[in-house]
Amino acid sequence: MNNQDELIARLFKDTLIIFLLLMFVSTIGYVIDGIITGEFLGTEAIAAFGLTMPYQRFVTIFPAVLVLGMQVMCSKFLGRGELREANGIFSLALAAALITAILIAGATILFTAQIADILDAKESLGIIRPLTIDFLQAYAFGLPAIAAVTIFTPIMQLDNDRQRAVIAAATLALCDIAGDLINVFVLDGGLWGMGIATTISYWLAAGVLLLHFLKANSNFKFLPEAVSLKNLREMILIGLPVILGRGTAVLRLAFFTRMAVALAGGVGVAAYAAIENFSGLLEIIPKALGSSTQMIGGILIGEQDKNSILRLLKLALKYSLIISLTMTAAVFLGAPIIADLYTLEDATTYQMTLEGLQLAIAFLPLCAVGIIFQYYYQACGRFKLVSNLTVAGNIGFIAPIVLILTPHFGIDALWLAFPLSYAAFLLTIFFITCRHCGRITFKLEDYLLLPEDFDVAKDKQLNITVTNKAEVMGLSEQTQKFCEDCGIDEKRSMFAGICIEEMAGNIVDYGFDDGKKHFVDVRVIVKGEQVIIRLRDDCRPFDPRKWAEIHNPEDPAAHIGIRLVKKISTEFDYVNVLKLNNLIVKI
Repeated sequence: MNNQDELIARLFKDTLIIFLLLMFVSTIGYVIDGIITGEFLGTEAIAAFGLTMPYQRFVTIFPAVLVLGMQVMCSKFLGRGELREANGIFSLALAAALITAILIAGATILFTAQIADILDAKESLGIIRPLTIDFLQAYAFGLPAIAAVTIFTPIMQLDNDRQRAVIAAATLALCDIAGDLINVFVLDGGLWGMGIATTISYWLAAGVLLLHFLKANSNFKFLPEAVSLKNLREMILIGLPVILGRGTAVLRLAFFTRMAVALAGGVGVAAYAAIENFSGLLEIIPKALGSSTQMIGGILIGEQDKNSILRLLKLALKYSLIISLTMTAAVFLGAPIIADLYTLEDATTYQMTLEGLQLAIAFLPLCAVGIIFQYYYQACGRFKLVSNLTVAGNIGFIAPIVLILTPHFGIDALWLAFPLSYAAFLLTIFFITCRHCGRITFKLEDYLLLPEDFDVAKDKQLNITVTNKAEVMGLSEQTQKFCEDCGIDEKRSMFAGICIEEMAGNIVDYGFDDGKKHFVDVRVIVKGEQVIIRLRDDCRPFDPRKWAEIHNPEDPAAHIGIRLVKKISTEFDYVNVLKLNNLIVKI
């Protein structure tokens, strides 16, 4: 791996680990809900829990729409150094999510029986219907907290407080598990108690995350004065694939539960609920990979850095195959143990769950690759493509596959549809890319689907990673010569070299003194008559503008290098995001 790859690789690994931890600890509570319900409350309870899954997905649609739009827009603003605009987007997303969650919670409490009817919790299913109603009523009280946690969590990543996000997710999981156990062994509260345990856990997690915004050095604040309602439309437009994705996911869940009931009755829906519940834990792998790609990719897209985007995609695909193939083998071999966790002395449900797990698990590697591309296309603004892929992946492929295979395989058709639908998803991406390029291609660069004028020509950009002071001096000379070769006059070419020498030199002098290995990723591009310099490093946070303002501002000799750069530049912006310092200088 060369130096230019090191910084992105380190950033991707750090971000991926955090997303995996966040999603694991937040999802494990949901999975434990299913396991405890099936193991201690019986087949009817896990069946009722399964019938509520479409509702649980539905109520997260709007917060998920807002968080995707917020994340994409904030990443681009931060990539351009526009922090106030990013705060306006965050504030708008939070307000809209909370208002909507309160309205949905009220509607759920008032019309629970009608919602149970929609979920197919019929009177003919006996005790399953009242159990479904109990869970829905208890779960509704947690919807505002669920919305807040959804909005706050990615902000922790962007605002360099990853540890708090992990603590909040751990609080959610541990409190939910403790609440479930108390409910089962002490209170005997049934599914209503399970729902209340989830609700309390989300409120506690939201409280932990809320403390972040009380910190004096928090970049993100709730700023109503920075809110522009016109951004809501763009936010929803960006999140449109989520509406389609979550909406069609709800339809998929409803379709599967109805098919499971039709093919095998209560046992069938119990087995499906167990498999769907456990697959939620497995899906954190592709979702974490996709989210890392999307978050970093959004910043690189804002910078119009094609080479770095390509390196990012290569890394994401490499990790996706290594992790997903390992997990696929582990789940296949461990399927008997997993199936046993969800069944309470019911041999029929156990056998059906076991066979389903071993057939369905083949979906994971295909899903991991597909979601990386899907989230990347979302970050680069191909909303129509992502929308079509989402609908096709959730219902367009899977429903016909089930209907075609059911006469031949019975309920096994449901499990086979998992991997087959993702295979169709990847084939669709292949055909779309080939059509876009006008030829059959397996070249990863073609799958970026970027416009030809996305980045400046290769002879108009200079990309070098610095690891020591000697390389800074050499880069200064290289920058000056590069600018002159691109037609920039001698004076501004010299200024560009001075900027590199002063800013990169400061980073090495004051950021490389902690004994760790660091990198300064330098990118110089020429756009018309303008020279744009971007320096990115993984050292401690350092804003040169504030430093010069705070330390000896009246002394004209103090920080002369920083003052000189500010004077000769037309723009001088800094932002710290994902624990990286990003300095943009335009001359």
